[in-house]
Amino acid sequence: MFSVDSSSSITADSIGASTDADLDSRKTELDQTDFFALLTTQLAQQDPFKPMDNTEFVSQMAEFSSLESLQAMQDSFSALASSMTSNQALQASALVGRTVLVPSNVASFDGGTEVQGMAALSSAATDCVLRIEDENGQLIRTIELGDLQQGPNEFVWDGTDENGNVVAAGFYQMSVTGDVYGTETSLPTGVYARVDSVNLGGTNGGIYLNLDGLGSVSLDDVSQIKG
Repeated sequence: MFSVDSSSSITADSIGASTDADLDSRKTELDQTDFFALLTTQLAQQDPFKPMDNTEFVSQMAEFSSLESLQAMQDSFSALASSMTSNQALQASALVGRTVLVPSNVASFDGGTEVQGMAALSSAATDCVLRIEDENGQLIRTIELGDLQQGPNEFVWDGTDENGNVVAAGFYQMSVTGDVYGTETSLPTGVYARVDSVNLGGTNGGIYLNLDGLGSVSLDDVSQIKG
């Protein structure tokens, strides 16, 4: 029989048990030192009548070395990706205050500054026309662009309607059509807009530009930069 003094306390340390803090502090991954320690223990504990085969020993060494190399490669790629993102962020920040071209058929008119855009043609087109509509779909201006060549073709709208009156500030739909091989065809358009600010880490972790009047677009969508 034995007795325990009720005034004394029994702790994990007093009986050599592990505490939660000890478990939290333990490593969750094995490094090369741990591997060799385990391997040495395995060799020491092996059956002397059935020793470990040299081939198995070499195989385990090679497997661990391969995993370690893959981990190092992954870390290198992660560092490279982080560096590239940082460089892109620096380049994007230099665009604040500048004008960029983005694919869009909607332009923001501020009531005074002319709107500039571009029609990108995969082949030449004739009798091309720029049509401008307001937010209600009302046609307010038609501009004859004539024959356009393959490639980028810039156009300008001064913000006036058919009667020469300046329209109200707002958003306007811009569409370009032309005759391509005898068929009236809608042509891809883009508009120029000023960069107000830059956002990092959008929904897809990319870099986004906040454009005046047009909202946010991906840096990857920018096809041209003006001064």
